[in-house]
Amino acid sequence: KRKGGQWGVMLGGSACIPGKAECTRDAVSEGCITVDGRTRPSLGTGAELGYRFNRYVFAGAAYNLGFFDTDYEVGGAASSGYRRGLQNSVFGVVRPTLPAWRFDFGLGLGAGFSRQTFKWDNSDDKDYSQGFAFLLSPTIDVYVSRRVFVGAKMDLILNGHGRTCEQRAATTVCSDTGMTD
Repeated sequence: KRKGGQWGVMLGGSACIPGKAECTRDAVSEGCITVDGRTRPSLGTGAELGYRFNRYVFAGAAYNLGFFDTDYEVGGAASSGYRRGLQNSVFGVVRPTLPAWRFDFGLGLGAGFSRQTFKWDNSDDKDYSQGFAFLLSPTIDVYVSRRVFVGAKMDLILNGHGRTCEQRAATTVCSDTGMTD
């Protein structure tokens, strides 16, 4: 029947998608300071809550939390790089689904808000960007009973953040990055 309230929990991995910043080793010089490093994959988790109107359409909300394993050096000192990185995001989601026997093949589409934060070693200082994000999530679910399914899902979060900020002690400085640079 596959109709009614539906919730799900997700546990998996998170990885960087290259954009304005590269995910692989990247050295950037700004004035006399060189930032050298990369963002490696780590743990990701999420939750989904919504309603399945019929066999073919689910609508609801999704929350994702992804961690990044950061390996950065600032000015040649490994102890002055990022300690950790993470991304929080929340979306409104619509997922058209093609049911086939015990399987559901879906493609979730969502719009929402995300925030990426990179925290510095030995302090509460951080760099972050936040703003609009788009979600694209292909899914395959297998129903193991009438109401329980196990599945695989890949959430591709595309950030449209137009602003980055640096928070140092009690001072926050933000700059517009522009989405088309």
